[in-house]
Amino acid sequence: MTFNQQNFHLSNDNKKLLNLALLLILALSIITLVSLYTSRAVRVPDQNIIVKEKIDPFVNLNVEGKSVLVYDIANKKAIYSKNADVVLPLASITKILTAVTAVELLPHDTVVTINKEFLREEGDSGLLNSERWKLADLISFSLMVSSNDGAAAIASVAGAFARTEDPSTLSRSEFIDKMNAQAKKIGMMNSRFYNESGLDVNTDQSGGYGTAQDLVSLFSYALKEHPVVLSATRYDTLSFTSLNNVNHNAVNTDTIINTIPGILGSKTGYTEIAGGNLAVVFDAGIGRPIVAVVLGSSYDGRFTDMKALVDKTFEYIEQGN
Repeated sequence: MTFNQQNFHLSNDNKKLLNLALLLILALSIITLVSLYTSRAVRVPDQNIIVKEKIDPFVNLNVEGKSVLVYDIANKKAIYSKNADVVLPLASITKILTAVTAVELLPHDTVVTINKEFLREEGDSGLLNSERWKLADLISFSLMVSSNDGAAAIASVAGAFARTEDPSTLSRSEFIDKMNAQAKKIGMMNSRFYNESGLDVNTDQSGGYGTAQDLVSLFSYALKEHPVVLSATRYDTLSFTSLNNVNHNAVNTDTIINTIPGILGSKTGYTEIAGGNLAVVFDAGIGRPIVAVVLGSSYDGRFTDMKALVDKTFEYIEQGN
């Protein structure tokens, strides 16, 4: 009788232990389920972010330009491309190569005198016969207002310096040869230039041809080797004074210059043959320069195209690309 009572008491103790174990297992199960549910709830936003990162901002983008390229210089890759290797007329974007070639041929303290021969070029930018300019100022002025007169003066003086001759048609021809050699050196392998301004030579021939990829090479080179060439083209207006104390107010031909964040340089181009062209380089982040090129658009369409490209580029970068 005593032995059975002891067994009975032991059985009750075991039941208590078993109940405690069951309660502990139940508690651990609840904690595990809550933990799994919480983990899944936390991961949902992360999954949504991943989905958003895969959306390409450039999908279904409509632009007028026949050829378009947005290129990330730092990462050496195209962000967006449309017919980037098609050779098209460049119009006045040619003047960037003119400036780069000139600064590599001429001493920085060169003085350029405007000859009446140069003033025969199409378009009046306000330059005067016999007016004397510092080379750097004339380059900046000519790029901002797209002065054909200024480009002719720069080409003639630089060509003459290369030949040790006086400014003449011959020296300008020599400069065009230097431009084409410079283009190849930069990597503009599909480009060809017939004058320093980009003006149409006649109704069938442009003053210069190249691809959007060639212009990326040109702007990348200018930004790295001769940033002073592009510096003035960041502004909508500037004032210049020639060595004759004549004041010239320059208004940038790029009408959307103030709408592009981090702008580093810009150049427009337009002729009957080329249509509307525009190339810009801007900093989309700290040390992340982007070149965007539009070729073969319309006069107004080049600006609409470029604004869309810049906006889409910032969306692309904001997504962590």
